[in-house]
Amino acid sequence: MKRWPLRWKLALYAAALAVAATLAGGATTWTIILLNDAEMRNISRIQWDILLGMLGAIPTVLVVIALGGHWVAKKALAPVEAISQAASRITAQNLDQRLPVPPTDDEIAELIAVMNATLDRLQRSFEQSVRFSAEASHHLKTPISVLRAGIEEILTDPETPAKQQTRADALLHQVHQLTSIAENLLLLARADAGRLDLNREQFDLSEVLRGMSEDASAMAEAEGLEVETKLPPELPMVGDRRMISLVVQNLLENAIKYNQPDGSICIYAKTVDGEAEVTVRNNGEPIPPERAPHIFERFYRGRTDARIPGQGLGLSLASELAKAHGGGLELVRSDPDWTEFRLLIPAQKIRVIKREDALT
Repeated sequence: MKRWPLRWKLALYAAALAVAATLAGGATTWTIILLNDAEMRNISRIQWDILLGMLGAIPTVLVVIALGGHWVAKKALAPVEAISQAASRITAQNLDQRLPVPPTDDEIAELIAVMNATLDRLQRSFEQSVRFSAEASHHLKTPISVLRAGIEEILTDPETPAKQQTRADALLHQVHQLTSIAENLLLLARADAGRLDLNREQFDLSEVLRGMSEDASAMAEAEGLEVETKLPPELPMVGDRRMISLVVQNLLENAIKYNQPDGSICIYAKTVDGEAEVTVRNNGEPIPPERAPHIFERFYRGRTDARIPGQGLGLSLASELAKAHGGGLELVRSDPDWTEFRLLIPAQKIRVIKREDALT
């Protein structure tokens, strides 16, 4: 009964009350007749007729009250159902929508007004947060670029002492990380605002993956890792080549960072039901089960090893880019043998998210 619709619950309660009222009426009639001893001998037949008539009316009363109660409850709960349907359509991309206010001055109308006011506050807070991330990331680009140019000039200056060059090289590495963070935050802010415009083009995903696997092999070689690929000769698709490359790059970087010594990295790709499926897996330490459901959240890291660099933005950004292409990114498994991610993207179509009030 816990899963029954509310209108059927109300109808059942109404029918139960009607039956109880009928039984109470019959009991009252019976009691009155019993107390009247002088008349009981003369009207005993009428007494039983009344009692049987009332008991026979119970099924009819039950059906009529149940159907009538359902109809009344349906009419009464129609605004609640409209609220539920409208609320289910409100997402981060259309927070400007509001719940319909019924033309009545009752408790439901008051509730909708309160909910709409809450949505107003939520929209303002969300837009301020998105605008702050976008503007902060955008304004950080210029000072970071100037800082990087200055450090590179120090590194290329032949008069710079070796000790200073070592320090400058370490600073340049940190600047590159700052650049990556700023770019990722800007992309995420655009995704939140519904303004993740993608440069659609026809390209061969297998060719892109082959190039990335060669780069991954060069990086993995220094760590003693082996890279294995299984790619089809061609995998044509329509999408943003740079964005899809960024998704795979994040997966490969994680596969290298979180691998074990002399481990393996596998890059597989194929077409499944009109979708391009890319699988990247490594046999490093598994992600703890309690942390696995949160790995696509921002600034959340699947492993707590502070020695491994990272900001917890890579997988979140990769997931948003996959969704923008009409696909998705998921963690298939993470056990002592393999940690495996799967990227699914429609091979011949793309979805571009836009909003008129998006950030510039």
